[in-house]
Amino acid sequence: MFPLYIDLHFLTITIEGLFAVGTLIIGFFYQRYNSLKAGYSNDWFVSAYTFAILTGMLFARLFHFMFWDTDRFLANPLIIIQGGGGMAVLGATIGTGLGGWIYSRMTGVNFLHWCDGLMAPICICLAIGRVACFANGDAYGMPTGSALGMTFSEASVDWTIEWRRLHHLYANHENPLAAISQIFRGYVNLGDIPLPAALEHLRAEGVQNLADLTKYYPPQATGDYVSVLEEKGLRPFPVVYPPVHATQLYEFAIMFVAFLIVLRLQKAEWARQKLFFIFWILYGVNRLVIETLRFDRNVAFGSLTYAQVISIGLVIFGVAGTVYTIYRWRDSGPPEPVLK
Repeated sequence: MFPLYIDLHFLTITIEGLFAVGTLIIGFFYQRYNSLKAGYSNDWFVSAYTFAILTGMLFARLFHFMFWDTDRFLANPLIIIQGGGGMAVLGATIGTGLGGWIYSRMTGVNFLHWCDGLMAPICICLAIGRVACFANGDAYGMPTGSALGMTFSEASVDWTIEWRRLHHLYANHENPLAAISQIFRGYVNLGDIPLPAALEHLRAEGVQNLADLTKYYPPQATGDYVSVLEEKGLRPFPVVYPPVHATQLYEFAIMFVAFLIVLRLQKAEWARQKLFFIFWILYGVNRLVIETLRFDRNVAFGSLTYAQVISIGLVIFGVAGTVYTIYRWRDSGPPEPVLK
């Protein structure tokens, strides 16, 4: 994939930025339609939506630095309100839900009733958001030699940053191919790693992947092979980019299925005022699965990442909330909505 950048001189627009704005617009009109249909006023919805989005943005920054960029956060907690850094989708999702609940409590609205029309739009927006990550080469998965593996454009900053970090381990190694093979052992073989752009000229010599480069190294090579390597651009060895799992597309597929499930449950009588909890079950399971394949794993306990620990909490919360509401309202039914 090739990341899209629109340079307006005074502003650079990325495809992720475009998608972020696009999903906010889609979410706004989709949720507004459902909210008005449910009986809520336009003014109340706009205020509630704005409050929830602002809370989501705050949590997106907070989660990014607390659970993905922890060292920078501990060194300077104020970085949350400063420039630079990223936004965690998991934090944004949790923060948006919390913001919606707070505003509903402040205005005396039945939050769970309102949520019945919100969860399908959130699912589809989360799915669309991962398409932007895919296009930008962000949030990719572990290296893999399977048919599912793919590489992204070297023009993507997010895609190249981690592979550049590993570059010093083999750049001037006497046998860089052995070093690279060791780095990616258990994930991908040399024969599955494509040539980096810097070595495209070697295709004329029949080189298709890193394994084909072994012919340039001892003991096969003879004479002053160092100068030969330098002439061919093999010393220092360029940055290599292994094929990885397209976890962005995996998550898109899972969240699209979640969207279809929630859409179907909107018509189910037993699911009334329970979709908020059901959503967290679906989203929590989604992140638990995806995190097993994500490359940017920030481990919290054992082999569990922070995102997985949080996701386990979300699944427990969703199951507990669903069971509790079913038990509490089994005779009387869910409470009547309070519209504003």
